[in-house]
Amino acid sequence: MSRRSGRPLVQVEDLQKYFWENDSILDRLFGDDPVPVRAVDGVSFDIHEGETLGLVGESGCGKSTTGETLLRLQEPTDGHVTFDGHEVYDLGGDELTAFRREAQVVFQDPFSSLDPRMTIGETIRQPLEVHDIGTDDERRERVRDLVERVGLSPDQLDRYPHEFSGGQRQRIGIARALALEPEFIVLDEPTSALDVSVQAQVLNLLDDLQDEFNLTYLLISHDLSVIRHVCDRVAVMYLGEIVEIGLVDELFENPDHPYTQALLESVPRASTDERDRDRETLAGDVPSPRDPPSGCRFRTRCPMVIPPEDLELEQETYRELMSLRERIERRDISLESVGDDGQFDADDGSVPDEDVPAFIAAVKERLLDVPLPPRHDAIVEEALAELAAENWEAAAERLRTEYESVCERESPDLGEQAHPVACHLHGTASERTAEPDSWT
Repeated sequence: MSRRSGRPLVQVEDLQKYFWENDSILDRLFGDDPVPVRAVDGVSFDIHEGETLGLVGESGCGKSTTGETLLRLQEPTDGHVTFDGHEVYDLGGDELTAFRREAQVVFQDPFSSLDPRMTIGETIRQPLEVHDIGTDDERRERVRDLVERVGLSPDQLDRYPHEFSGGQRQRIGIARALALEPEFIVLDEPTSALDVSVQAQVLNLLDDLQDEFNLTYLLISHDLSVIRHVCDRVAVMYLGEIVEIGLVDELFENPDHPYTQALLESVPRASTDERDRDRETLAGDVPSPRDPPSGCRFRTRCPMVIPPEDLELEQETYRELMSLRERIERRDISLESVGDDGQFDADDGSVPDEDVPAFIAAVKERLLDVPLPPRHDAIVEEALAELAAENWEAAAERLRTEYESVCERESPDLGEQAHPVACHLHGTASERTAEPDSWT
């Protein structure tokens, strides 16, 4: 049952966080252009009072950076974050201090987030001292209450972090986050470093504390079972962008984005009825945030990429052609290794004319797993003939002319629907009513 009220407590709009390479004084002197690493690139979502929004995605997609940036633990490159009606990035002085009291974080690693030189009593009391809240007696009583509330004993207040287990250290981190009675807490992978049995205890504790203190959570996790157990809504993140947001039950039962479908497909199933389930793994690697793909960032791995109009090809065949073209564009083919050792060696780097047909056949055998219809086979051979002459750009352009997809020309908009999906398959109302197979 969702706890969400009608008013968003946190509103994130087009949040961006870039880390810059080649941006030192020496780089500037030598004229090197700065290179942005687009960790978070245009993320937008709302979190309502009393609800838990899950932020899920593969490692490295920008989930933790999103949480840190909206709390101003890192400064944004661009965008807006509103907390309780106030622009977070405009706050300063006493207003910023007040925001720090209302918005807290529980970090992923329960050991490195605690000072090993401080007892747990000192650790939990420190926020109260920094913000000058209460008398010494009131602080001591508050610390004792928090320790008991998270399932530890006040007799342990004089112990140090290394004397506790991982689950106990995470409980200490939760107690510290609650010390200032915040409204909003970012939970950054709060159970990923814990044993499964301890994970359940911590998740149940967080659920109980939310009910008791009317807390609002942003839960960052790559564990879909945790997300489903705890969250009211889920935002799915891929390579710095949100690709789908929806109610947890709706999204798990009927995911719309191909990436969300692939994530859920990868979850192990306990039922023996699922043992013969046909699982399709994603092709390729996650692209670099230094040079993300144009258009839809998932297109390089998507099993449902949209072919050009009037192109009658099976999705598997089209995916093969897209992958071939992407490898040529990245120059990710070692021409020297094509064929038998030394078969196509040449002094100028290009393949001799008499060897080009054999070179083309060797590349096709190596890189294409499906037979091509005659027309498309001829197009591929024209491109590979350019490749034999080391005309990489001409080879890529020949394939791009025939096979360029809307998925790479235009970036899909997340939109403002009740269940937004950033995918050209669901880009308009008419497209939402079409059967997905009609696109593939």
